[in-house]
Amino acid sequence: MADGKRIGRLGVREIARQVGLAPMTVSRALSNPELVAPATRAKVLEAIERAGFVPNRLASSMRGAGRMLGTVVPPLINSGIAEQVQGMSDEAHERGWSMLLVQGAFTPEDEEEAIRTLLGWRPAGMILQSFVQSETARALLVSSGAAVVEISEIKGRAPIDMALGVSNFETAYAMTMHLARKGYRRIGFVSTPVHGNDRLQQRRHGYHAALAELGMAHEDMEVEGTITSRGGAEALAALTDRHPDIDAIFFGSDVPAVGAIQECHRRGWKVPERIAIAGYGDMELSAELHPRLTTVRVDRHAMGRRAVSQLLARLAGEAVPTITSVGFEIVDRESA
Repeated sequence: MADGKRIGRLGVREIARQVGLAPMTVSRALSNPELVAPATRAKVLEAIERAGFVPNRLASSMRGAGRMLGTVVPPLINSGIAEQVQGMSDEAHERGWSMLLVQGAFTPEDEEEAIRTLLGWRPAGMILQSFVQSETARALLVSSGAAVVEISEIKGRAPIDMALGVSNFETAYAMTMHLARKGYRRIGFVSTPVHGNDRLQQRRHGYHAALAELGMAHEDMEVEGTITSRGGAEALAALTDRHPDIDAIFFGSDVPAVGAIQECHRRGWKVPERIAIAGYGDMELSAELHPRLTTVRVDRHAMGRRAVSQLLARLAGEAVPTITSVGFEIVDRESA
């Protein structure tokens, strides 16, 4: 250093001595600012800025005082998950909280490992993608005492604490019935692998239920593929080769639905005259295609915001519903 002396690491106690406050008051000004008078907090922040002090967030979290929420996200984040996470981040930031993201896959083992990692950071609350599969992880979450929101799906299993989202059964049922009302009679279904993903399982059940109610067959009218444009093109080829008379395909995501429309253009097929295409998610590109994509709209950004809002309400001791539906909409466009 310029003066030849080593400057030690400043902590809360050193900052407290500088401003003439109790260490607890300084700590509270950082972790729970709403409990401190504005003038006192301003004095603390001014001293912190002068000293270049960086609060030890891990230490405060381990004491249970950290303003941190956590979430587990899949390794491949699609546009819907990305919108949810952005909504969580936006709401948390505006409310003075931080978000910790941990990666986890859809297998019970990977999910359990991710939840253990997340719990190690002692978040005050957690937002988890759909219902937790691992019974061990469920027990860990219950014993942790943290507030938990299982997001995206609201039916099929009792939540650990709170569930917020839509019934994927109802969304798929509604889209399948919508296509049938428009006169389509040979309706296929495409999804990514449903194993371990209860949202996709519920969509498949909804599709089956609608066709059963309508007296339509669905045997061998389904394929699983990747959540990519190429995956959509390959699924279109597989179903039309298998069933030349298929007249509509409902994709469990907009991304492969876009790929299917592009493949139709390459083949010189008119959409929806040769085959109708419907998606799920209403991503931005869906309204810019030719033809524009018929799809299921769920406001994922608002869902993420609301999940954080409900966690913070629970932490504040307010009454929060166990199950919250955010609703959905069938967006009817030119592709079907």
